[in-house]
Amino acid sequence: MASQKEQQLVEIIQILSQGGFYSGQAIADKLDVTRAYVWKLIQQLQDLGLGIESVTGRGYCLEYPVELLSSDELDKTLKLQQLDLRLMTDSTNEALKGEGFAHNKLVVAEYQSAGRGRRGRKWVSPIASNLYWSLGWKTQLPVQQLGGLSLVVGLSIVSALEKLGVTGVEVKWPNDVRYQGRKLGGILVELSGDMVGGLNVIIGVGLNVHMANGAASSIEQEWINLQELKPNISRQDVLTAVIQELQKSLEQFAEHGFDAFTEQWSRVDECFNKKVAIIQNDDVVNGIGAGVDSNGAFLLQTGKGIKPIYAGEVSLRFRDED
Repeated sequence: MASQKEQQLVEIIQILSQGGFYSGQAIADKLDVTRAYVWKLIQQLQDLGLGIESVTGRGYCLEYPVELLSSDELDKTLKLQQLDLRLMTDSTNEALKGEGFAHNKLVVAEYQSAGRGRRGRKWVSPIASNLYWSLGWKTQLPVQQLGGLSLVVGLSIVSALEKLGVTGVEVKWPNDVRYQGRKLGGILVELSGDMVGGLNVIIGVGLNVHMANGAASSIEQEWINLQELKPNISRQDVLTAVIQELQKSLEQFAEHGFDAFTEQWSRVDECFNKKVAIIQNDDVVNGIGAGVDSNGAFLLQTGKGIKPIYAGEVSLRFRDED
């Protein structure tokens, strides 16, 4: 259950989301608190990455429209075992681990204090700006057959975005969603359990929707927002479409494996026929992307033939054209 302070933060976002400027006193009157306390709440929202402008004599306003997610609408439109929508959490993946895990349970947060990408990298997660969620999936598939799962998640995101009118999105093996070389989202799949009781799979996704430049100052690679590709796109609609598409894909993956997705993958494979470098510990292997195999392993064309590359062991970088 949200704390009183979290509820007050939500109320301020809802007030400012109506558009225009609101004085500190007007907000204080609505919340039944002091102007000084409103100032502290505004400061916290700014620290959490929300773009709020402050103009002397006019008050506060949002730098861009903000849409809070609705648990009622998600419950109504999605077929879930359980929905856990939070204002703040450390990491949605962490929230699903251990006793928090359940098959078809969705954890969504407006803000993550410790969001993670692949290989432990920090995922920048400003409040009420992007999408951060994790879905629980229990499977009897052996771990050897789950190599293509992150690719299937990426394909589900691309397919959902296409249905919303966003085209041209690609996937960089094994877990980056990109548009014209700029990062749009990332995928983190984590496994636990054993084959006796089945594997617990946590599928975590972060997707940029409308991240302010100030909140993204620590990102070390080029990135892009969905809002740049389709202005006024709804976070609620994106989340709903992606989860619906992913649930269908998981059923197909459980029955047919990655084989059922190879043709679809070939259309969005950002690495295909591109010069890449595979970095494993201190070794670097150069080659050309040649697609993936039936288990989702990256196929690297080298001077010595095709070499399969498995996720979790390597980093993949594009090379400059010679």
